[in-house]
Amino acid sequence: MFAVVDKMLETDCHDNMVIICDHDPSGLGYQLDLRRESRGSFEFDTNQRRDGAWVALIRRRLV
Repeated sequence: MFAVVDKMLETDCHDNMVIICDHDPSGLGYQLDLRRESRGSFEFDTNQRRDGAWVALIRRRLV
């Protein structure tokens, strides 16, 4: 996931990324803000679906 985030920054890509997983991915958003390469460049939102799966939306912040 971080390789994709780094490539988004490198190529000035403003697409969104959706990640679906079986556990709360909030720690991933925290890690994005801790990394020097991606700090402050992305918005991170999570939501749990009715079936129990978690969805994380990673959006590039417009500067």
